Amino acid sequence: MGETPHLPAFLGAGLSLVCFCLLLRCAMHCHRSKKHCLRERHLWAPVQAVVDPGLGVPSRMSVVAIQQRFPERRADGQDPRPAAVPTCPGPPEDVLRGHAVLPSTPLSQTPSPVVQPPPRGTVSGARMPGDASSLLPSSGGGGTSSPRPHTLPGGPSGPLLKPQPCLRFTLLYVPPAATLTVTVVGVSHLPKGPRASRDSYVKVRLLPKPAAPRRTALCRKSLSPEFREQFHFGLRSPEELASLTLRFAVYAKRSHSLKDSFLGEALFPCSQVAWSRGVSAAFARELSATKTKLGKCRSPRDTACALAAPQPTSAGQLFLLLQYQALASRIKVLVCKAENLGRLTRLPGTPDHSVLVRLYHEGEVLATKETKAVVGYSPVWNAPFLFSIPAGDIWEQRLSLEFTVVQARLCAWTCTVGRVLIGADAPGMGQVHWKEMCSRGNVESARWHAIRPDRPQLSP
Repeated sequence: MGETPHLPAFLGAGLSLVCFCLLLRCAMHCHRSKKHCLRERHLWAPVQAVVDPGLGVPSRMSVVAIQQRFPERRADGQDPRPAAVPTCPGPPEDVLRGHAVLPSTPLSQTPSPVVQPPPRGTVSGARMPGDASSLLPSSGGGGTSSPRPHTLPGGPSGPLLKPQPCLRFTLLYVPPAATLTVTVVGVSHLPKGPRASRDSYVKVRLLPKPAAPRRTALCRKSLSPEFREQFHFGLRSPEELASLTLRFAVYAKRSHSLKDSFLGEALFPCSQVAWSRGVSAAFARELSATKTKLGKCRSPRDTACALAAPQPTSAGQLFLLLQYQALASRIKVLVCKAENLGRLTRLPGTPDHSVLVRLYHEGEVLATKETKAVVGYSPVWNAPFLFSIPAGDIWEQRLSLEFTVVQARLCAWTCTVGRVLIGADAPGMGQVHWKEMCSRGNVESARWHAIRPDRPQLSP
């Protein structure tokens, strides 16, 4: 009972001791922090300075005489005086000791010149700051020469055009032996494939002869291969040579499991050459990216019509079958397939293609048929149609067939890829196919037709 009154006194003393320790700890921490700040301020005091927003330039300038590296002799034989150029004074002593001191000159008193960069894509003879050529004396006697600008390729003057693949070959005809010698020299500017180079070869064929094409050796890892191989073709007479056509087809070799890729072709009619005895003629032809469908047995007239017809580069080709049924007064049309149709949109996915067939009589539409839509750029339809025609002689009637290839787009909008016209007044292969159909009677006639590209016009 006697110890109970002293308990609060001990608790108060203990609490006071704890508080005193905390205060002492805080005081020591503040003293150390203040001492550290004073030390840092003492170390950085010489570096502190008032800096204006910008860069200052020393105002003191002195003239120092320097000796020229390439002195010039005067007329009297004495050396010229050394040139005097203004130079900036050396660095202050504080900088050498490791202290940075900025000048106190205001910016308004030391304007700096503005250097404009030369225009893009043009190299001029003007000296650039820091160029080594500025240290050399000018070669002129007393006047100043103005540099002439030189425009770089691909600059503002215009972009560089991509060169087209070109085939080089020579022809030699020997009349006594009735032999045509074709020398394939080489091909230049082939398009790149998956790799930087290609393995390519050339096939040479003389149309419309059904003989197998001749082939050059494989040239590896080159975009401008050189072959220099000769092929000899036997002929019966010089008149036969004028009715023939040379076909050069360039292929790229792929792996054994894949088919060789077609790079381009060139058709050369032999009637365009003025043949000289024992003299070879050199030619160069650009390659066409469209592969022409030529039959195994084609007459010279058909070959001439195929060459006269325009060869589009991206519209594609259409295979058609026609039959004239004279007893029933109607025409049977079979839309078989198309190949290498042009891509008219950059939208992802493969579009649908269909063919719209119209029969015209003296400029008026008699009937219209349409195939179903097939997906792909080489669609196959095999769609037959029958068109009734007016009674009478078909040779005396102004009839024609128009085939319009349509490409389907999103939201039920369509775009015209191209057209094929077959009739008595049609150009090229269309007229040949029409006359062949009328003359054969009930015998079917099938041919490939080049699709004439049409301007893309959207129609609902």
